[in-house]
Amino acid sequence: MKLVRFLGLAVILTGMSFAAFADGADSGAVKTGIQKVVVKKHLSNVYVRFDDPKSDIIKQVKKGEELEMLLVTEGGSWYQVKVDGKVGYIEARNVVNKSGGKLVMILLFIIVFAACAAGVVYYVKKQQIVPSASDDDDDLDDDDLR
Repeated sequence: MKLVRFLGLAVILTGMSFAAFADGADSGAVKTGIQKVVVKKHLSNVYVRFDDPKSDIIKQVKKGEELEMLLVTEGGSWYQVKVDGKVGYIEARNVVNKSGGKLVMILLFIIVFAACAAGVVYYVKKQQIVPSASDDDDDLDDDDLR
């Protein structure tokens, strides 16, 4: 019964870490905190609105410039960034995400999964029955009697 509870807990913890990973990798609007993106095209525009590339341009940014990313829009094709103290939007295809957030989530998932697996192995090994020395005394052969 203890093994069933332990396995249930392991499954729940692994599921929670997977859910956190999947939520972090979701293409919907994800709050990202202070993360950086680097411009990879020669010149890229930062727009006032993400759903209208014909909207006003806040600034043209050059290749190699680092921008603070605030969030990822639905669909993941635009990043909300801060440039010159203003908030604007840049197409995701024009920048490289340097935050490494997905890598951290993958590593956390692997650590939780490995810890659960190690716990199961430990528990199973702990529950194995080890024969005691007194059990061997009961099996007397004819050779032992001489």
